[in-house]
Amino acid sequence: MSEAPLIHFSTFKREVWSWAGLFMILWGLGKWMDPYAFDFFELIRTAELDRWIVFLTERFIFVIFGGFSVVGFYRLWRSPIHQSKLVPAGFAVVSAAIISFIFKSFFAIPRPFITNESLIPLIPELSASFPSAHTAVTFALLVPFYRVFKPLGWTWGLFALLIGISRVYENVHYPSDIAGGIFLGGLTGAFFTHEEVKNAIGHWWENEREFRRQTFHFLLGFLLVFAHWKDLLRLRHIAIFLIIGLALALLSSKKKLPFVGQFLALFDRPRDLLFPGRGAFYFLLGVFLSILLFPVKIAYASILILSVGDSLNHMFGDNPRWRNFTIPWNRCKNIWGVLLGIAGGTFAAQFFVPFWPALLAASTAILLETLTFKIGKFYLNDNLYVPLVAGGILSLLIA
Repeated sequence: MSEAPLIHFSTFKREVWSWAGLFMILWGLGKWMDPYAFDFFELIRTAELDRWIVFLTERFIFVIFGGFSVVGFYRLWRSPIHQSKLVPAGFAVVSAAIISFIFKSFFAIPRPFITNESLIPLIPELSASFPSAHTAVTFALLVPFYRVFKPLGWTWGLFALLIGISRVYENVHYPSDIAGGIFLGGLTGAFFTHEEVKNAIGHWWENEREFRRQTFHFLLGFLLVFAHWKDLLRLRHIAIFLIIGLALALLSSKKKLPFVGQFLALFDRPRDLLFPGRGAFYFLLGVFLSILLFPVKIAYASILILSVGDSLNHMFGDNPRWRNFTIPWNRCKNIWGVLLGIAGGTFAAQFFVPFWPALLAASTAILLETLTFKIGKFYLNDNLYVPLVAGGILSLLIA
């Protein structure tokens, strides 16, 4: 990976302190409101309002984020240098979601309806309460939108606040959880749209094909796990995507298709000319087989070992700074990339399976990825065997 501009945090520090100050105010206000908020919402609750609130938080918000993703990919395609201001915003959203679930696991605060049996949740949430992930991911777009167009930022801020309030109305979050989500999302959005960070990400995106590939795989893995967990994506949908992807790949190998060819050119390696989109196809196939063959938590852990561990290994495995630490049996890989891949894969997988099985599965799968497996003239793609190896080990270790 080539050298990127140095990141300076002198101006960003002021934003951090501003968000920290706002968090202290909102946290104090939220803790004060925690015992009273639910009584207030019971006064205004109606069956019709219940339906609208659930639609807002469980359907409409995902339509908005889906539209955001489509616009983001379109702008990347249209940009001559394959950059867009929405790329840092996308990083902010995904990062806010990941950090939210990490914090939930760490703090393990029960949901309001668990500690207060008189509260009936409109949505049966099983994860911990603090912070509100819905609030975090919506507020992650506040600063990016504000920096692009201030009226859009203010409008989105009101929408994000409505999402947070709705989660309290649904009896699944305390007001203090919403304060935590506001702080986490706002700070994440501010970080990824800080000028120096944008310059570094833009530099890598423009100059590093492998950075684009592994960023795409990293984000895709989380999105697929999240979509399946929220029951928005089923096996039949992945099968349809595989069939469509294979058809497009075959057509693209014969003639250049508008949009598809330009999109694949962003991510395909030179060796993929005969099979455009090879990496994405095998990635989806690995996800499909994992969900088909393994229990759901093991499947999720295996997919995250692929999307996080394998991506980190590829992204940092060819770093020129670490050429003196190459692996003897594969001079294209280095020990630091492998260790980062194992650590990242283990960390992601242990949210669904115990730590030690996650470590063994990630270690075995990432180490196997450094080897080359060939059957005749056919090379076995690591996007296919990494999740299957990880899932197989986890199935043996977890009764």
